[in-house]
Amino acid sequence: MDSSDPALSRLRPGLRVVGVLGGVGSGKSTAARFLAEALAAPHLDADTEVARLFADPGLLARLDQEFGGGLLDLKGQLNRTELGERIFGDPERRRTLESILHPAVRRALWQGLQDAESTSSEKEPGFAVLDVPLLIENGLSIACDFLVYVRVPSSLRCERACMRHGWNEATWHAREAAQAPLSEKESAADAILGNASGVEDLRAAVEGLLPRLHALPPRSLRDRWPDPDRPPIAVDPKS
Repeated sequence: MDSSDPALSRLRPGLRVVGVLGGVGSGKSTAARFLAEALAAPHLDADTEVARLFADPGLLARLDQEFGGGLLDLKGQLNRTELGERIFGDPERRRTLESILHPAVRRALWQGLQDAESTSSEKEPGFAVLDVPLLIENGLSIACDFLVYVRVPSSLRCERACMRHGWNEATWHAREAAQAPLSEKESAADAILGNASGVEDLRAAVEGLLPRLHALPPRSLRDRWPDPDRPPIAVDPKS
């Protein structure tokens, strides 16, 4: 039976999906991991899916040709820093890269949600955590039941990101500018977690959210994201 079949949807107990928002260098992935651990849920990480794509020699050859050559080292591996320098600050090139990567990443995330739903039960519907840098920009926030925003001062985010990735401040600003404004992300959130004082405080803040998260009503994947080859859509479950 097809996964989009209404009859199959009614047989499934659904699940609860938590999405994580924040600026570049805010610690979104750390918060997402803590949420996944606390909820015994899969951590569906878009960056992990991108890394898998970047291990595909055919796709790397396509990217190298698309963006002017010189992106691969002698072993055929991608120089991600060089790719980033070419696309961030050039909206047209960035959109080209997104058109190549995003469909495959979207399908992988959808599959992860389907797998999570398939292991749920009516007694205890499961959870999944979406860790996607462009969660709002790509419309994937519609698939979520609860959005968490990780708040960190911009100066600290810049410092952390530059130290982790070897960027300079201009690179951090370019990557930040490629995402939705922080005000939009924060206003969309159902809860705000501070991450300026250390991971243990962040973990404690995550644990404080658990009663609210366990109270969420489950929804089926069909009602939140019917087609893996398209972004999620708002579907009225009564329709």
